[in-house]
Amino acid sequence: MPWTAARRTKLTEAGAMRRKDVKTVIAYYFGIPAMRVLLADERAELEDEYNGLHGTSMDGAPHSSTPGNPTETLAVRVDARNVRNRLEEISVRDHVLVMDREIIQGCLDILKGEYKRLIFSRYRDRCSWARLAVQNGVPDRTVRRWHDKALDRLGEALEEAPMGDEILGRASRARV
Repeated sequence: MPWTAARRTKLTEAGAMRRKDVKTVIAYYFGIPAMRVLLADERAELEDEYNGLHGTSMDGAPHSSTPGNPTETLAVRVDARNVRNRLEEISVRDHVLVMDREIIQGCLDILKGEYKRLIFSRYRDRCSWARLAVQNGVPDRTVRRWHDKALDRLGEALEEAPMGDEILGRASRARV
């Protein structure tokens, strides 16, 4: 099939969309550690707030100024706020984040070393195009071309990865 201008435009648009999606997944990948910290903080806060040992002294007897059974009051508060379900939800979300990070890391490991280094420099270290060009000893235009190739290769790897569409969906919804 001959390369017409319309066909080239269509391929370029398809590649641009894929690159945009790959950039979204990369941002998600580098944001996962921060998201896991937030989940761990929320888990610790929920567990700390409803830890029954805080109101019990070393002799085993509760010492509280409030009347009634403090354990029963605690249980009612835990049940009212649905803490157990929230803790389970946090655990599942954390597991999903770990699995997503492993899958994306596997896709990054497939890339050539230069492409992987370029992606890490650009997105993790937030290097400018000029700085990347100087680091690699090539013109700015060359670095941008390498970057596009790196995104294309990573996009191909993500398409073949298990649950690639689901990862893209979660990456699109993530607040990174």
